[in-house]
Amino acid sequence: MSGAPEVADPPARDRRWTAERWARIAITIQFLALVRTLAEVYRLRWAAGGRLAFGQAQPFIAGGLIAAVFCWLAVTLYFFRRHRACVVVSIAMVAVMIAYKLYALGP
Repeated sequence: MSGAPEVADPPARDRRWTAERWARIAITIQFLALVRTLAEVYRLRWAAGGRLAFGQAQPFIAGGLIAAVFCWLAVTLYFFRRHRACVVVSIAMVAVMIAYKLYALGP
């Protein structure tokens, strides 16, 4: 015996993948998709040499609005503690955005 008190192991952190954790990840992915969609307008403007017609930017702005509405819905569900519904909305947003891309911009 060294006389030093025994130190108990610190409690293990909860490392389970809960619905709440998945909802947080899903909302983050949605927000990043929104930022990426709206940033595409600036990339197009740079590629066009500063002359970007509204018709060229319109599909990306509409995609940004779609992403913003889905993101708002997911955050609202998160605050009402509907975590699984939040994840479902996030998955639906990805599917809708892919379908919209194929419709508006082609394959």
